[in-house]
Amino acid sequence: MLQSPSKSGGDHEIRVAVIGVGSAASGMLQAASAYRQGIGLGILHPVMSTYSPSDIEVVAAYDVDSLKVGKTLSDAIHARPHSLRIHHSVRSEVKVEPGVFYGEFEDPELKIEASNPESVKKSIVGSGCDVVLNTINGGQPLAAKFYAEAAVAAGAAYVNATPDPVATSVELEHTFAKSGLPILGDDLLSQVGGTVLHSYMLWFLNSRGVKVRQTYQIDVGGGIENRITLSRDELRARKRAIKTMTVGSVVPYPVNVVSGTTEYVDFMGNERETHFEMVGESTLGAPLELEVTLKSVDGSNAAGPLLDAVRAAKIALDRGLGGAIEDVNPYLFKLIRSNIDPFTAEKKFIEFISGRTGQK
Repeated sequence: MLQSPSKSGGDHEIRVAVIGVGSAASGMLQAASAYRQGIGLGILHPVMSTYSPSDIEVVAAYDVDSLKVGKTLSDAIHARPHSLRIHHSVRSEVKVEPGVFYGEFEDPELKIEASNPESVKKSIVGSGCDVVLNTINGGQPLAAKFYAEAAVAAGAAYVNATPDPVATSVELEHTFAKSGLPILGDDLLSQVGGTVLHSYMLWFLNSRGVKVRQTYQIDVGGGIENRITLSRDELRARKRAIKTMTVGSVVPYPVNVVSGTTEYVDFMGNERETHFEMVGESTLGAPLELEVTLKSVDGSNAAGPLLDAVRAAKIALDRGLGGAIEDVNPYLFKLIRSNIDPFTAEKKFIEFISGRTGQK
């Protein structure tokens, strides 16, 4: 393991290396900035252990988009058309450095500016980060694995917001466990996104005695993530499988489930529209049908869960925990090792951050 420098700063500072300076990272940074200004709207957990959103400090940032590389973080989060709009200013002089690129996707609208892996790893180690946060576009397993290994070299926790398997990879989870470093992931659940809302609605219907027969969730939206997902059949199928598995696991019987991204609409930008339908039977076999439409903003929807994930990773690091943090992952991520209903996942998460759990 490469040795990182001493991690200076305040007692409660969480030093973060951000991988992927897109709408998700922008949402997290804007929400942290709002909290510093005394605006905590939408933040579910203002304090976790001893940490608040104000304690998150970005010490390094990486991207491969030439429109962002070389800019300060403050400017880079708004460099792309259809970036998450400015709700609160972000003040950071951290320069976005080129990350790694293994040619795992093609996008004619992106001009790639990358660096060699060894240089990127040295930079991450040299940043003295506590947490490496991966928010790059999905479908880049080689990059996700590289950044996980860089986190180990830096002696840092790793948060994988992408659907590429890291925390659920036997090999990588073993590496983190052996190194005594925590790993959180995979595939971030939005705060009020399609998957989590779908799961809660199915749980509610089942808890009220409804036998759900079939359900589907379809969504459309703009943004690079949607564009790349729909341009690659294997990535689209993978993300659909993860969402379908997550939603279907909520009820204790087989249900016909389909859940996935269905269309890219460029002018929607960072916005997303999701439609749900649930069909089942209630008392005496009476038919019941529920249709719901959700309109949301991707970057804003990622802000709260990322604030929670970064702080949970630091808490786990403080406690010397290694490997996948199973008391946290089901609450914040879609791709997990074991099925669990959303209420139990939330209970375990609260117990973890309060120290009232076996994973200490």
